[in-house]
Amino acid sequence: MSGQSMWLEYSQQIQQRSLQACSLEVKNSKTLYQEFSKALNQACNDGLLDTKIFEICKFLKMTPPDRQQQVVILGGLEKLGTKNFKRSKDIPHFARKDGCWFDFAIIIDEVRKPAEIIGFDFEICFPEPVPIQFFRFDLNLPGHDNQSDGLRFHLHPSSDDFMVHSPPMSPLEILHLFLYGFEIPPKMRR
Repeated sequence: MSGQSMWLEYSQQIQQRSLQACSLEVKNSKTLYQEFSKALNQACNDGLLDTKIFEICKFLKMTPPDRQQQVVILGGLEKLGTKNFKRSKDIPHFARKDGCWFDFAIIIDEVRKPAEIIGFDFEICFPEPVPIQFFRFDLNLPGHDNQSDGLRFHLHPSSDDFMVHSPPMSPLEILHLFLYGFEIPPKMRR
């Protein structure tokens, strides 16, 4: 077996472990939406967000079910499929007091009982002079090309072209990471 095929096998095993270790089941999309609203409002009350409470209501949206009974929860983005690859602050987003800002999209399959999160992307951007521009956590939809590479669940560390396996995290855990866990150090090591 070549080193490359061995790595592909390892990647499949890592992907499987990640998906098994992280429950993607939710009661339903409305409940998840309410949990996100509560977490964002709490962060606002904790003084972490520049985004105001009325803006949270404006930026946190949920689409009606489509033909396949899939619902999308959008956080800041205008519509599903919109990714802010230029990291423009002109596209709606949630802003933190420290200058970081983030957005997200979560796709929930309501046909399954309980409902299941089948895809998401969460991106946080950092202000200058932080040497890392952004982090993005992705769970690609089933059947995406990344699944066959063992990278359906992955993160992009400051590059859209570079992917590594993501730690198993639910969308609510990633939101809390963005709100409370990604602190800009007072002094950056070089």
